[in-house]
Amino acid sequence: MQEFQLRVVPTGNNNFALELYQCAYKKAGSKKRPAARRMGRLKGNGLVLAKQAVYTVLKQNHYDPNTLSEKRRTAYVLSEESGVSLAILFQALQPLSKTERIVKITDGVLAMSNEEAHYWFGKIANGNRSNALKALRILLS
Repeated sequence: MQEFQLRVVPTGNNNFALELYQCAYKKAGSKKRPAARRMGRLKGNGLVLAKQAVYTVLKQNHYDPNTLSEKRRTAYVLSEESGVSLAILFQALQPLSKTERIVKITDGVLAMSNEEAHYWFGKIANGNRSNALKALRILLS
């Protein structure tokens, strides 16, 4: 299983952003695991509108959503299914500003089956990222 980490990044004024990282596998014979790869960042209006989805993911991974604040220093370790869903969500929502589209895309990503989420994650992470994100946004909104 692939491991993901959700990190809280303080942005000042009691606000914060969330960054999602995909942890690399430790290579045979090496002492340390390679650095984690950032999959997306969510802040501002997008974060406010998608916060319920983040709370749901935290509950699924046995974390208390009340611990999500700008003061948190340790990362949340997420399962592969949760990390894939959040990676899709973060990347799809990053450039958006319209409230209605953000809500529709958030609901659509949360409604995806595990197989569908992995399909889109593969397209976004390893394929033609911009075309995959454009298609996903059109499909969900």
